[in-house]
Amino acid sequence: MPRANNLRVLFTHSRISISVILMNMIATAVWTVGVFASLFAAYYNPVLRTTASSLSGLINGLATILLFIVVDPYLSLITDDVVKGRATDSYFRRSVVWLLGSRLAGTLLAQLLLTPAALAIATTARWL
Repeated sequence: MPRANNLRVLFTHSRISISVILMNMIATAVWTVGVFASLFAAYYNPVLRTTASSLSGLINGLATILLFIVVDPYLSLITDDVVKGRATDSYFRRSVVWLLGSRLAGTLLAQLLLTPAALAIATTARWL
């Protein structure tokens, strides 16, 4: 179990970009909900089930691009800073903990996005 002092340091000495944490959370939510929402959209509109299920690849592709454009370069830069001695190991560990926490938050956010995403996919499939 983490000590209380470790948790305090996690929240007090943070230079981690909030925008990267939020982008990681959103991309994880979209990535998590992509396949399930397309299957749920097929339930809403069975006539367009093939089109709706095909849209999951587009959704997951967008989330993957967002992760590889925003989150991975940020983590790579932090890793380079630690290797070159411009950042400490503890800063790197805090960054990883924050990114893992945002992944968990994104998974929880995906639960709230399931129905609206399924309706959006069903509407898009109808439009296509």
